[in-house]
Amino acid sequence: MGALSYRFKIKKSDRPCPDCGAALVKRTSKMIHPLMWRTSLFCTNPDCGANFTGSDEITHRLSPPREPNPNISIPFAPVEIRRHVLRWLELIDDDKQTDMFEQQEHENEQ
Repeated sequence: MGALSYRFKIKKSDRPCPDCGAALVKRTSKMIHPLMWRTSLFCTNPDCGANFTGSDEITHRLSPPREPNPNISIPFAPVEIRRHVLRWLELIDDDKQTDMFEQQEHENEQ
């Protein structure tokens, strides 16, 4: 695989149309800021034909980067949220990572 490999698969479309429930497809995405993108989406159901615009925003870190950007300040998500997401992505094995999260939370408070 490439430089990045993940143990999870990204679904082709996991965002349903709020009107008919069919899959939405991203048409365009434009960076507004390094942490925010403006996105336009369209419904794949030709009988619906809905189009949408919205924002994708990075609000919290789940894990620290190897080399953080000194110009960007992103807070860490609370421990329970990080555990939940990383379990969902199958990147942690339940309680084996508990000590790391608690230690990191303690370091962030200081």
